Amino acid sequence: MSFGEKTENMDNKRQFILNLVASLVAFAANLGIGFLLTPFIVQRIGAEAYGFVGLANTMVNYAALATLALNSVAGRFITVAYHRGDKKTADKYFTSTLSSNLFIIAILAVVSVPLIWNLERVINISPHLVGDVKLLFTFIVVNFLLSTISTVFTVATFIKNKLYLGSVANIAAVVVKVIVLILLFGTLPAMVWYVGLGTCAATLITFVANYVFTKRLVPELRFVRHGFSWPAIREMLAAGIWNCVIKLQQILQDGLSLLVANLMISPYLMGLLSIAQLVPTTMSSLMGTITSLFSPQQTKYYAQGRIDYLIRELKSAMRICGLFVNLIFVVLLVVGEDFIKLWQPGQDARMINILMQLTMGGFLLSGVATTLQGVPLLVNKLREYSIGWLICGAISFASMVAGVYAFPSNGIYAVAAVPQIVGFIANLTFVPIYAARCLKLSRFAFYPVYLQYIAATAIAAGVCYALRDLMNFEINSWITLIAACAICSIVVIATDMVFLLGSRERSILVNTIKEKIHRK
Repeated sequence: MSFGEKTENMDNKRQFILNLVASLVAFAANLGIGFLLTPFIVQRIGAEAYGFVGLANTMVNYAALATLALNSVAGRFITVAYHRGDKKTADKYFTSTLSSNLFIIAILAVVSVPLIWNLERVINISPHLVGDVKLLFTFIVVNFLLSTISTVFTVATFIKNKLYLGSVANIAAVVVKVIVLILLFGTLPAMVWYVGLGTCAATLITFVANYVFTKRLVPELRFVRHGFSWPAIREMLAAGIWNCVIKLQQILQDGLSLLVANLMISPYLMGLLSIAQLVPTTMSSLMGTITSLFSPQQTKYYAQGRIDYLIRELKSAMRICGLFVNLIFVVLLVVGEDFIKLWQPGQDARMINILMQLTMGGFLLSGVATTLQGVPLLVNKLREYSIGWLICGAISFASMVAGVYAFPSNGIYAVAAVPQIVGFIANLTFVPIYAARCLKLSRFAFYPVYLQYIAATAIAAGVCYALRDLMNFEINSWITLIAACAICSIVVIATDMVFLLGSRERSILVNTIKEKIHRK
């Protein structure tokens, strides 16, 4: 390895550590505030009303299909053009994306008005909640429109691999959201729409921050007047349309669960399912956070044709993401019901825990699979991959609805479990084989990491269960819960260090800890 490559590797490692620390702090802030505020909000407005928060976000995600084809690939096209030194093309992609987003959100805003006005005819809403829920949906739609406009501005921190700046902005947004919610719930009669307003305020903060980052980090990336290009739009849509297919699959597989629960079972059970999905949603967010830290370097290596380095980055991302995911998975597998009892007093802890465990089961392999799910986009080979996932989504939705009809008294469990079973099978078979094919590797190239991950998770779970039985550990307070979580976490980390992580990943994590201690 040349001196230049060694210097580059050291710089990349330092940058990754900085991004990792900032992302974890931001994630912890979101996680902590979310779990502290959720019982606070649920106790004031009830589980049924809170269920509409998850439903509103889910239904707005349906509208994301209109923007996803472009926004899901715009960052990739802009970044590749930028790193190849083609600033004119990068400006063309940037300008075309922003112009298209402004046009699309204008249309979506017009369509949303009559839909929200007649919302009680679309979904089941208790009469006393109609006005409140309509206001909630209004703010969630506004939040979506703001997010759509701001998407293209997030490319600046990605291009410069300074994702920590985005994390700082997210922390500031969380603080603003908390202040808004505490002020509203603390001074006014409890309403569910406050959650939507708080979310809008947070998104506005990140929008402004990302705009400033774009101006300062990549001032040469500009919105060019008369720079809109139909060929650029067609090129991006040709690649991104397949992400729409994947999004449609996600809607069929996971995104319709709350709507099915609302229409086919009951708004109350939908509320319990919404609470149960908070932890799995957090796991999904964590996977996206960790995986995204590797994306800038992966995109750069691909653009430069350095495939060996790309594969190394992919495997490191799989292992490090796997560490964080099975840390949450194993801990909640062992102490899940105890956590629900303390976190949501007065709710049906047993049912919420069962729904949570069923939902989490599908995320087990996602710890290593999420990284590989980005490979088809990276190499722009999305067609077959998207169709494969769409078939999985159709099977999942049909099986879920059939399960509700077949077992009406236990239909809520089918809604929680069926999509996760289908997702588990797809992540075990389809995802790693297709990723290997995209990179022209052996179809089993990524399975050694899978085996390491499964072994580490099984061993850690077995040891944690054995320790709890051996110590006869009773959890009846937050202190005892924290102690149990700490013991389980130590076991999981130790197991992963031995069975999952390689020397490179251990070095990254050790250096991260050293840097945090040094800063203190």
